[in-house]
Amino acid sequence: MLIAVVAAVCALWVYAAGMGKNDPAPVNTAEAPSEEGSEVSSEIGGAFCPPDGTEEEPAFEAAPGSDLPFYDESRALRYEAFAAENPDLPFEDVVWRVNVDLDLVPYEDISEARDPGSITVLVNKFFFLPQDYSPDNLVYIGNSMMREEAAEAMNEMIDDAASYGHHLWVQSGYRSYSTQAGLFEQYSARDGVEAAETYSARPGHSEHQTGLVGDFNSITDAFGATPEGKWAADNSWMYGFIVRYTAENTDITHYKPEPWHMRFIGKEDAEKMHDLGILSFEEYWAKYVSLR
Repeated sequence: MLIAVVAAVCALWVYAAGMGKNDPAPVNTAEAPSEEGSEVSSEIGGAFCPPDGTEEEPAFEAAPGSDLPFYDESRALRYEAFAAENPDLPFEDVVWRVNVDLDLVPYEDISEARDPGSITVLVNKFFFLPQDYSPDNLVYIGNSMMREEAAEAMNEMIDDAASYGHHLWVQSGYRSYSTQAGLFEQYSARDGVEAAETYSARPGHSEHQTGLVGDFNSITDAFGATPEGKWAADNSWMYGFIVRYTAENTDITHYKPEPWHMRFIGKEDAEKMHDLGILSFEEYWAKYVSLR
């Protein structure tokens, strides 16, 4: 409606201006118009009518990053605040971090994990599993249990590693909510809560509850430097696994590196994450999984 009114006013102005084009110029000894009034233009409701009567559309500048496929307009104010707090962070990184709530307080501002039964479910210090959640297709792998599809892929990896002379086994797999609660309480009593939270998850926030995790061998920092640990780090993606907690993503996960912690996300996603060089599952989830 406003544009139509503006167009009409512009047309009227052009018509009025044209009416006087052929009139003889009157003799006028009055003072010439001031410089301020010498330009013939009109600005009405934000639309500009230049002398030729055409209308110029106002320029609108898109929000930075709004062309990203994972940009969420409802989080715009959070993007702005997080960017201000992290001025050296590229805006694309600001967006995906905010999309997985990394601008919030771990264990305080939390949400229930989306689709707990998915093999690409995101579980961390911001997203939790319900207390009564338990996978319905757990199978044994050694003395531990994993979801069937994860166990099959894990056995394939273990067999292939053996063909190269590497002995891998699953030391720890699925843990229930109550089991994780007992472990976290034990570690907190021994080392204090703050220290425990760098290597152990609070109940409901452990990936082990998904049934998609297998901890290899000794479950010590030394594992990463062993031939088995190096082989697993280099090849796990081919079997659908990722090394979930590394030195490169500690600022994202808020956990110390765990070279033994293998998380199953499926062969297709593990390969894509590997090929893209993405270092944390949080980033991959925000950019790709969340859009599905």
